[in-house]
Amino acid sequence: MLTFTLRRALHMLPVILGVTIATFGLGQIIPGDQASALLGPTASEADRQALREDLGLDEPAVSRYFTYLGSLFDGDLGRSLSFGRPVSEVLSDRLLNTLLLSGTAIVLAAVVGVAIGTWAAQKPGSHRDRSLTVGVLFFNSVPSFWFGLVLIIVFSLQLRMLPATGMTSIGGGGALDVAAHMVLPVITLAAWSLAVIARMTRSSVLEVIGNDYVRTARSRGVGEFRVIVRHVLPNAMPSVITVIGLQAGFLLSGAVLTETVFSWPGIGLALHQAISARDIPLVQGGILVIAIAFVLINFLVDVLQAYFNPKIKLA
Repeated sequence: MLTFTLRRALHMLPVILGVTIATFGLGQIIPGDQASALLGPTASEADRQALREDLGLDEPAVSRYFTYLGSLFDGDLGRSLSFGRPVSEVLSDRLLNTLLLSGTAIVLAAVVGVAIGTWAAQKPGSHRDRSLTVGVLFFNSVPSFWFGLVLIIVFSLQLRMLPATGMTSIGGGGALDVAAHMVLPVITLAAWSLAVIARMTRSSVLEVIGNDYVRTARSRGVGEFRVIVRHVLPNAMPSVITVIGLQAGFLLSGAVLTETVFSWPGIGLALHQAISARDIPLVQGGILVIAIAFVLINFLVDVLQAYFNPKIKLA
């Protein structure tokens, strides 16, 4: 297991290098001039040119990439133009908020999705199985920002049950206040992933539940709940874990829209503000953090798959 883990860790290195190339290239094609953004519209062309030379913007792209890569090794992601602070500080202040939102959403989606998928697979073709199909089609079809706006209109504006935006009330209210503000964005973020996980769980459980060892366990008088927990789910989990891992990565990227709709102070909202302000260093840094998090999640998924399915380690 250790050898497999180290081999997968080494495979991450070229992927992360590719991510740095992609984020650097993205910064080059985004419209806008950093010098003009820093100095403002009233600056003269001579001042802009002097700042470009000072920032190294007049150097060849290859040279600027290696300078950028060296800065990354030093933990320097540049300076945010819109916040006037180092990008690393802006992102670190908001990272925990995004992880709290995305982490809660993926846990909710995984637990409820696996439970619903398993429940539906026990009676294929039944009303609950067809209801799952309809629910999956609905949540996979509606845009997350539209679903979030509907939740705000119903539960915040009309029923006045839950707060609509922000992370805390004015003046703060402790953990319960944060939890209340999390309800709507977590449901919005988890809905699409929950539907995908439920559908995959149903398919995986249906493949396993008809095997001989499951029928043998039932013939021995083992209860249905124990059959599912001890014999069906452990063998159905490898493919489900893959989907959960992918959805965890998608939730990080999907947090941009959800955090914008609910004004949640995370990396997603900072990225939206940075794009609007053409804050290229912050855009690069935010995308880099999300992409590396996606790579790390895939690494953990590979390790978990190998744990549940030892055949993978021999591949």
